[in-house]
Amino acid sequence: MRIVIDMQGAQTESRVRGIGRYSLAFAQALARNRGNHEIVLALNDLFADTVEPLRAAFQGLLPQRDIRVWSAPGPVREVTPGNGGRRRVAALIREAFLMSLKPDVVHLSSMFEGYPDDAVTSIGELDTTTPVSVTLYDLIPLVNADCYLTHDARYARHYRSKVEQLRRASLLLAISQSSQAEARAHLPGLDCEVVNVSTAVTGEFRPARLTGPRLRGLKGRFGIDAAFVLYTGGGDERKNLARLIQAYARLAPRLRNQQQLVIAGVIPQPIVEALRQEAAAAGLDANAVIFTGYVSDEALVQLYSACHLFVFPSWHEGFGLPALEAMQCGAPVIGANTSSVPEVIGRADALFDPFDVAAICRKMTEVLEKPDFRCSLAASGLDRAKAFSWDRTACSALAAFERLHATRGARGGSQAARAVPQAIEAIARCCSEGSPPADLAEISRAIARIPVADARPRLFVDVSELSQRDARTGIQRVTRSVLDALLEQPPAGFDVQPVYGTLDTRGYRYASSFLAGRSGTATGNDADLPIDFAAGDIFLGLDLQHDVVCAQQPYLEELRRHGVLVTFIVYDLLPIALPGAFPPGADSGHRTWLNVIARFDGAVCISAAVANELDAWLRINPAPRLRPFPVRSFRLGSSFSGAAALSGAAPDAAANDERTLETLAAGTSFLTVGTVEPRKGHEQILLAFELLWRRGLQANLVIVGKQGWMVSALCDRLRRHPERNRRLFWLEGISDSYLEQLYAASSCLIAASLAEGFGLPLIEAAHQRLPIIARDIPVFREVAEEHACYFHGNDPAQLAEQISAWLDLYRAGLHPASAGMKLLSWQQSTEELLRIVLDMRDEVREQTLTENGTRVLP
Repeated sequence: MRIVIDMQGAQTESRVRGIGRYSLAFAQALARNRGNHEIVLALNDLFADTVEPLRAAFQGLLPQRDIRVWSAPGPVREVTPGNGGRRRVAALIREAFLMSLKPDVVHLSSMFEGYPDDAVTSIGELDTTTPVSVTLYDLIPLVNADCYLTHDARYARHYRSKVEQLRRASLLLAISQSSQAEARAHLPGLDCEVVNVSTAVTGEFRPARLTGPRLRGLKGRFGIDAAFVLYTGGGDERKNLARLIQAYARLAPRLRNQQQLVIAGVIPQPIVEALRQEAAAAGLDANAVIFTGYVSDEALVQLYSACHLFVFPSWHEGFGLPALEAMQCGAPVIGANTSSVPEVIGRADALFDPFDVAAICRKMTEVLEKPDFRCSLAASGLDRAKAFSWDRTACSALAAFERLHATRGARGGSQAARAVPQAIEAIARCCSEGSPPADLAEISRAIARIPVADARPRLFVDVSELSQRDARTGIQRVTRSVLDALLEQPPAGFDVQPVYGTLDTRGYRYASSFLAGRSGTATGNDADLPIDFAAGDIFLGLDLQHDVVCAQQPYLEELRRHGVLVTFIVYDLLPIALPGAFPPGADSGHRTWLNVIARFDGAVCISAAVANELDAWLRINPAPRLRPFPVRSFRLGSSFSGAAALSGAAPDAAANDERTLETLAAGTSFLTVGTVEPRKGHEQILLAFELLWRRGLQANLVIVGKQGWMVSALCDRLRRHPERNRRLFWLEGISDSYLEQLYAASSCLIAASLAEGFGLPLIEAAHQRLPIIARDIPVFREVAEEHACYFHGNDPAQLAEQISAWLDLYRAGLHPASAGMKLLSWQQSTEELLRIVLDMRDEVREQTLTENGTRVLP
């Protein structure tokens, strides 16, 4: 059975109140206890800031692709006139989205949402087939209409319309016996089962040990300077705070002077001011009653644990979650003898008449004056709290879903295909009744976000740099090679889509014209359309384009909100590690890019050395995030076959000269490959060979690489060198196929970089069994292991001595051979990369979250 849970109760303003706590903990418990059932969460993108916290809350419980996000044109809040048309369209889009998920049951975490905010809740506006269950917290406004429905006609219409929607439900899950009874008493003719599944509180609510400094710090934070009596919750009339203040004011002076009254939680300022006036009228000093405002869960646990007494005077509750939270933290709790509160507290001697100020005062006095009674309440509260369990609540709900499913049967699959057409038809009717209720482009985008039945997930491969220009650097060679491997052999079940972004247009586009140009099928009319995306897709930041990624950060965050895994390849941290070897600003640009990508779903580095460096950097420079950021590494491949045809780059004149190859092959030739820039060590190599040439060494030096940055003097020297095209060859613009011939014609590769992300030339050399002399840096040791000869230091003379020593070994056949290096083809390298990325997507399956928050392996 597939159960789709509408999570808006944990997204709206309710998320900081009991409804939000219940909605989240209930869904987590269902996920923990789902067994063979599927749990899918549906979130409203109009509350974009709440999506990532909710995804984080289910990390380790559900695959992220089972957390789905729907979009709708807004605003839709009912308190604002003029939103009715958009609200109607949003309701249709939401139900179509839910239909597309093929639910057997849809569960609404909170029906009564959408008046002050942009929640959209409905039953049967479009989908009249799928059974819908609803969490029933209470019917307080209906039962107490004089208090809640007589002063605001707009709110009254909103609430009564939700009640009528509630009558369409197929199942009501009440949170208490009291709420269950209310449904039966106040919803006459209700034709569905009403089940009391109860509630609980999460594991972080437990007694906190507060030493002297911690207790003083807690009190100081909220302006508390004595022992205190605590209340937490809302401030509307049924919470009965005016009577609580009056009862506190009637305490005997010796008791009142020892205790402050602390009212914790978010209460609207006008209500706070009215309560302050109530306190003043009762003769209380200004600091006798403390209003804390928002309190974090951590601080709330501490307040519960530190209070001398928790008082819950509310005369109507669906359950009374704060009372249970306080009990589970070891606080002595007393409360009203009405609605559901007696169910929670479970002791008649801890109850009072909430409408009788004297009765409230007497019960408070009894607890504060009798330490034994106070201790008894605390102990019995801890014991009573054990009777409430989220796992038991979830199992009761699942049993009710199973009964409902048994009577209704599976319907979700047949509905899914009709979701979008039905929605479009219904929205068209709305538009035909007058002017469009919302911007048609917004409506179209929202409909496009509705999943297409049985659509294959897409692997978006970012080629933002390569699609505009091929700089023929090592990074570009990796980008080309991995892209080719993905296109030639796509991962099973995925469509591979090269995409690109720009600085001036929001969003990524399909790189259709780029692909057509590479394949020779360009027509001039190839359109690069904006990408479509859905949960389960993957965005792979293969190319390196700092500015584009930073500019597209908001769009990438939208992808992530909607369940697209967003990962990046990290080639190196060189601009940060060696800022002097790069143009000014390169280090800050690279740092900004790292800070951006660290907000997403993971990085795959091109070597373990880079992964270690990135992991260390992230520990020092943590990004603001709620979910883990895995850092992994893979090995690069090497293959020149067909590269020239794909690259589109023609060899230069020197590359076409077969005599150059013949010259190199006929003698001893040393090859170095890489863009000519400061960290590559070209100057040290050139000076070493000048020393060797002066000593009479007959050997060639071949430099392959375009001119980079900050090397003008060196490049002028290379171009004017007296040995140019005799014993010194600098080839700037060659194809991959010609480079392959150079490897074959050479005697040894020299890799003199001060730092590298990987060292692709080492792998390319090993493919040709070309011996290697490499600088002794961690990444070269990682790549070549014992299959290279290593040198230290920056002195040209040291390198010259190492080359001479290597030549002696070479002539004797004792030099390290590169033939034993671990080599991968680009296809194998790409398969390793894909395994890592797919593991990142699926690693949520590796753990489960228990009720008390412990993560365990299955």
